[in-house]
Amino acid sequence: MSIHNASGVLPFMMNTSAQKAVLRGRLARIDSVASKILNRHHYPDAIAELSAESMALTACLANTVNYDGIFTLQASGKGDVKTLFADVTSDGAMRAYVQYDKENFNTATALGSPAALIPLMKTGYLAFTVDQGAQGRYQGIVPIEDPDLNAAAMRYFFQSEQIDTALLVAAKPDGDGGWHSAALMVQKIPEDGGDNDNQSSPPQASDEDDDIWHTACTFMATCGRDELMNPNLPPEELLRRLFQELNVAVLPYRPIRDECQCSPERVVRMLDGMTQEERQEFADDDGMVSVVCEFCKNAHRSPV
Repeated sequence: MSIHNASGVLPFMMNTSAQKAVLRGRLARIDSVASKILNRHHYPDAIAELSAESMALTACLANTVNYDGIFTLQASGKGDVKTLFADVTSDGAMRAYVQYDKENFNTATALGSPAALIPLMKTGYLAFTVDQGAQGRYQGIVPIEDPDLNAAAMRYFFQSEQIDTALLVAAKPDGDGGWHSAALMVQKIPEDGGDNDNQSSPPQASDEDDDIWHTACTFMATCGRDELMNPNLPPEELLRRLFQELNVAVLPYRPIRDECQCSPERVVRMLDGMTQEERQEFADDDGMVSVVCEFCKNAHRSPV
């Protein structure tokens, strides 16, 4: 399968020998998915950019977790943007939306690239949630104290996961009515090979591993936003350019698609929770209640 210009995540590993992988990473590019979602909402450019970044970051981070359910990024704030939301299922279905103050939104407060987080949301929190239904739910939260999503997410990994993590997240209009949206992440693999289970201190690494980590971060810092989002630069080629000296090896590609979780059945269940008077209040002249999904903007109609 060709992944050039496709929406999805390319996992990769970096190591100095065939016996031990020291670093892991993810490269997400979701241009087509972000474009489809944002073209339904018609957000101001600054808000659309922040939403596109949130989608790329969600796709990237979700693919570091083994789960069967839904991975969610949600930021709640007290500024012009009230809610920033993106989620992706374990089989790659993504959706997103932004709730903002349409009447009082001030474009001047949102200027800057990367997309400004604090000016748009002011105080609040950023949460990452893995919901596996009956199998359990896990959530990590970090306060919004950083200027952009990139820094806020790295703060989360430093404070909550205690895993050395480097991130680069970027989004911009493509000049043809769509969006470019991408994220690159590199992590040091914990000594236990998985989650550190909230240990009081990070796993100890050898001096050699630390050198490899710092080398990878140095190489990653040479990647500009435009290079990260370049649709004419295949993901594998970008990784080879950046990390060739660290024996980068790509893993199977994981596609991401634009797909909402709404359905007529969910609308019926929602209406079942309303009183007859409430349903009558929202009914049209035909005795039907129309519910518009906040994510996909599809209208579902059901009889009162």
